[in-house]
Amino acid sequence: MDSTHSTSGQEQPAGSVLAGSQPHLEATLHALQTTQLPHLLPAAGDNLYRWMNLLQTVEGNQFAPLILELQNLYNAIDHGNPNGPQVKDSLQKLAELTTQAATTADAESGGKLRELAQALQAAASTL
Repeated sequence: MDSTHSTSGQEQPAGSVLAGSQPHLEATLHALQTTQLPHLLPAAGDNLYRWMNLLQTVEGNQFAPLILELQNLYNAIDHGNPNGPQVKDSLQKLAELTTQAATTADAESGGKLRELAQALQAAASTL
C-alpha cells in the first residue's frame, strides 16, 4: 500500500497528501484565478517550495515529474526576474501534469486539481 510520511513520522495513505493540502490548493487556485501573473511573483517562490516539499513526502516517485517541473518554474522565476518563455513552458507542463494527477486523486481533490490545471493553462496563455 502506498503511504506518505508525515512530519510526525507517522505514515498516512498517499491520497491524504492531496486531501490534507486543501487549504494550500484553494489558496493557489484563488491566487491564479484572481491575480495578474506579475503580482504573484513576490509569493511564488514560497508557494512553489511548499508544493515541492509536500509532494516529496509521498513514497515512490509518482509525483517526480511534477516536482521537477515545479523546480523548473522556480528556477525560471529567478527571484523576481522571470524568464517569460521558460515560465510559460513550465506553466503549460504543470497544467498537463496537474490534469494527470487529477485522474488519481479523490473526488474533492480531483475537481480542484482540474480547476488548478485550467488556471495554470490560462496563466500560461497570458505570457
